[in-house]
Order: sequence, then C-alpha cells, then structure tokens
Amino acid sequence: MRKHPSLSCAVLAALTLLTGCAVKNPYISPTSGDTAKIRVVNHSAGTALLYASTTCKVDSAPVLAAFSSFLKSDVSRADMYGSQPNDGNKNVVERVIEAGKEMQIFTAYQGAGVQCYVEVAFNPKKDEQYEMTYIANGQMCRVAIDRLTETDGKIAREKVEDVRRLKKGECR
Repeated sequence: MRKHPSLSCAVLAALTLLTGCAVKNPYISPTSGDTAKIRVVNHSAGTALLYASTTCKVDSAPVLAAFSSFLKSDVSRADMYGSQPNDGNKNVVERVIEAGKEMQIFTAYQGAGVQCYVEVAFNPKKDEQYEMTYIANGQMCRVAIDRLTETDGKIAREKVEDVRRLKKGECR
C-alpha cells in the first residue's frame, strides 16, 4: 500500500465536498475507435474511487467507478458476459473503455481510519471483456484483472498477465 499526499488530500476533499453529491469528473465511455469492456467489482466497506487514464495524468483522470454510501454513483451496465440487471447493487459497474492503449488505473480508499492507494496499468485488447476486482480494507488494498470469455453460455476467467504496478512517480 502506497500513500500519496496529493491524492490523499484530493480524496479527503472529495469526501468532504461530495457528501450526497454526484462524482465530479465522471468517466465517459468512448463512442468511436477500438473499445473493450470492463466490469469493476468492489469488495471494500469504505469509500473507494477508481480513476482511469490513457494519458498518465492522475490529477485529471476521470472516475471510472466510485463506491461509497456518501456518493451518488453511476452503476450502469455495458451488456457484458454474465451481466446482471442493476438491482440496486452499488458494488458493480460496467464500462466501455479504450482498447489498444495502456490504461492506468489509480485507486484511492478511505475507511475506518485507513487509507490506501494502488496504481496499476494494463493494455485492454479490442473487443475483449475484463473484470476488475477491487479489495480494500484495514489489511490490504489490491486490484486483480481477469479476461472474460464465453463459450456455450459458460463464462471463463483468465488472469490478465500483463497487469503491472506503476512505479513511484511513473504517472505524474
């Protein structure tokens, strides 16, 4: 778990200012070019913000997913393999993302006096589908990404091997 003072301040400010509000700088799915899909599944009890960028600019990265009882979150679905209708589950979102470019994902978690951050990158492939699991609690802060495939109505998950942790200062 890595701590970033500027991101920490931004998270705390966001939590203070956004209580009961919509997320600022929400993610907007691309409408042209090569795309893929990603489902984000949250396993954290606090407030988790996941930012995504293909330009390595964390300060202006849009919020791919926001999980919090304090924020109004977009929990839309992108018609993925195994997609379920939104039945009020605020811990799952699906997004269309750019493919063929490295995507950097920056996470910030705040819960019960604990803060943690994870920064990873991977290269989504055109027309592929992915599932990202986000786990954050007092002991860990972790991201895992699997590629999804469907054959005869059965969904298979395969760990994405090229997910890499970003080095300190790599995307600043």
